[in-house]
Amino acid sequence: RQCLSSGINAEYGEHQKDLDRLEKQIKNLLQDYSDLMDVKVTLDMEISAYRKLVQAEETRLHLTPSPKSGKVRSALSFGEADAPSRKRQRVMEESFTTETNSHVSIDEVNIESDFVGVKNMTEKEQSMRGWTITKIFGEESLEYKFPAKASIGPGQMMKVFSGNAGATHNPPLNLVFKKLDSWANSTDLEIQLKNGDGEVVSTYKAKAESSTEYLEESDPRACSVM
Repeated sequence: RQCLSSGINAEYGEHQKDLDRLEKQIKNLLQDYSDLMDVKVTLDMEISAYRKLVQAEETRLHLTPSPKSGKVRSALSFGEADAPSRKRQRVMEESFTTETNSHVSIDEVNIESDFVGVKNMTEKEQSMRGWTITKIFGEESLEYKFPAKASIGPGQMMKVFSGNAGATHNPPLNLVFKKLDSWANSTDLEIQLKNGDGEVVSTYKAKAESSTEYLEESDPRACSVM
């Protein structure tokens, strides 16, 4: 019995040593992890600071535009036969956003003249060989491929008109997308600009919503067409 007890105690002692060694390793690993997290936090702060400096400099030099957004509101007023003193106003409101991560981007979507303006914000001429611009509406899309010799000069804007815009195809800065009826004849619209590698570098998104407002005759908007 004494020999068995000694053997058990010895084995227990070995296990206890293993546990102590493992606890020490875990403690060291936790300390290493804590040190790494401190380094990560410091690096993240430095990267964020540098990113803000770069973005501020790009904005100052007009190299990368900030995302654009806004709303366009139009309304048409008309009277009601059963209530002449009241008028209904049909309101169409379009919200849009433009995002880009390139020095060549969608700079303007002109609804009245029916064109999309693509601007080169660098100081060098930009070849548009292999670039495309696509209108996405619902589950459908139409893609325009820029001519192989098309290019945009420094600071210039190239206009791509729809086929029904009545514009003349006059390269290098005025092009006509003949297969497209209109750039803005849908209530849910997305326009993508892709570079020669097929990467989306600029996006314009617009969504139109209509509503009806009731106006009293004394309301100055009751007889207006905006």
